[in-house]
Amino acid sequence: MEIVDTFTYLRSQLNSSGGSALESNRRISITRSCMQMFDRRIWRSKISTHTKLRLYNVYILPVFLYGAETWSITKAIERRINTLDQWCLRRILNITWSEHVTNTEIHRRTGQPLLSDIVRARRLKLFGHLAQADKSQDHSHALRACIWHSPKNWKRHLGRPRHTWLRTVEADLHPFNLGLASGFKKAQDRTTWRTLTRTAMSPTSPE
Repeated sequence: MEIVDTFTYLRSQLNSSGGSALESNRRISITRSCMQMFDRRIWRSKISTHTKLRLYNVYILPVFLYGAETWSITKAIERRINTLDQWCLRRILNITWSEHVTNTEIHRRTGQPLLSDIVRARRLKLFGHLAQADKSQDHSHALRACIWHSPKNWKRHLGRPRHTWLRTVEADLHPFNLGLASGFKKAQDRTTWRTLTRTAMSPTSPE
């Protein structure tokens, strides 16, 4: 069997580093190509903005968001995601960067949440799904072990810790004054957790 650094599984690109930079960049590139395919007939047409946004949410966003809930997001990746977000929305509104319209105004006009917030909400939904799983399930065992009961013989490698998916979730929970353990317990109430994930998606964004 050949040993490789990267490979595609279930339409997502995985690599030996365990990071999500390659896959997120690949999704950004695919999404840009999809937007450009509809440039003349949709985005630059006389179709209403409301209809354009519906088409964007139904046909374009799913292309980017495929598997995004599993990504470990760094600040650099988040910036690239929000740059794509602005590129798409400005294209829909036919607003160029030279017109000096702020990012906040773009989101106000479209009513769209930040793309990074959509990814964050999906990630928290996945965390809630794992937390609510039956204790006999392997993924439930794995999550509980990572939060509370690491193997006794486990030793962390020297150097800076990798930015893992759980570290990303921990950062997502911080604005709610929750850690991984308290977030796990809160997720047991499905109604409360559903409200929390909706809160993670703000309708407007800061600069």
